[in-house]
Amino acid sequence: MQSSKFIPAFLDNLIWVVLVIVFLFFMSQSPVFLSSTNITNILTAASILGVLVVGQTFVLITGNFDLSTESTLGLAGLVGMFLIVPSAPPFWGGDVMMNPYLAIVTILAMGAAIGYLIGVLITVGKMNNFIVTLAMLLILRGLMMAFTQGTPISGLNYPPAETYFWLGHKALFEIPGVAKVPVAVVATALVFAIGHVILNHRRFGRELYAIGGNRAAAIASGIDADRRVRQVYVLSGLLAALAGWMLAGRVGSIQVNLGEGYIFTVMAAAVIGGISLQGGRGTMLGALGGVLLLSTIDRGLNLMSVSVFWVKVIQGLIIMLAMFIDAQRVRYRASDAAPAAAAEKPSGASKQQA
Repeated sequence: MQSSKFIPAFLDNLIWVVLVIVFLFFMSQSPVFLSSTNITNILTAASILGVLVVGQTFVLITGNFDLSTESTLGLAGLVGMFLIVPSAPPFWGGDVMMNPYLAIVTILAMGAAIGYLIGVLITVGKMNNFIVTLAMLLILRGLMMAFTQGTPISGLNYPPAETYFWLGHKALFEIPGVAKVPVAVVATALVFAIGHVILNHRRFGRELYAIGGNRAAAIASGIDADRRVRQVYVLSGLLAALAGWMLAGRVGSIQVNLGEGYIFTVMAAAVIGGISLQGGRGTMLGALGGVLLLSTIDRGLNLMSVSVFWVKVIQGLIIMLAMFIDAQRVRYRASDAAPAAAAEKPSGASKQQA
């Protein structure tokens, strides 16, 4: 019995054990792995993934999925640039010449609106969340291609676009003799901190766990489950747009495939960090561990000059491992719950007889 209780707890915190092991391995393989430049690169790469994972965590805890976030990211980054730069080559923008700050507000609102539409289709239209978000992923990716006809939109060497690049490209401050701290890293840390407070110290977060744990019981207790689901999709869309703005600042030139494939890494980071696909379980700290692990592995393999083909194999294995760990969590918790449920039945029957 003690082992059955220990194993789920161990699986929930396994991410930190694995992260330490991975760090030690790459330290032994590369003398520059612990350099300030490399650590900054790891954290910078983790920033965009981290913002997406926070949004996905809110959705997963309710027992839903959002596969559309990578396309929301791509469309937001592209539209923001399109609204700022001129149409002349090499920029290929929309000639709207919008103020960069207004463009940023526009894309964030667009991300929230996409999330709200998804939430409405799921809660009001009673459509399957997996299919709705998969369809939205394809729709938004198609809009990116139709919008640009496959032509990249660039803000490089266009001064007004520097404001748009600030989040993903600039450093907020410098630690003397160590490294510059990117704005994106600080912003992502704030997003995780806010997400942690919401989930652990606010009624909103407690209701999300209740919905994911037992939706029928949550509704019976007075929780408006449909409203909360719409809200988490709004959060997911908003954060995906924020990640799109962040990524646009890093790349400077927006391709129609911006963000493609991110969703697999996002799901793997969340699940391997302890967020259950069944809903109702997981923490922001665990999700942060998953983000750091995948970013560390990606950067470590890059330093070791591992072939890109093998990197894809390793990424696939990590996703498979994440699914396996989640399945074991569910299995052990189900085995723990079964004896408790069986013990309650006789007591209930005896009370009825009395």
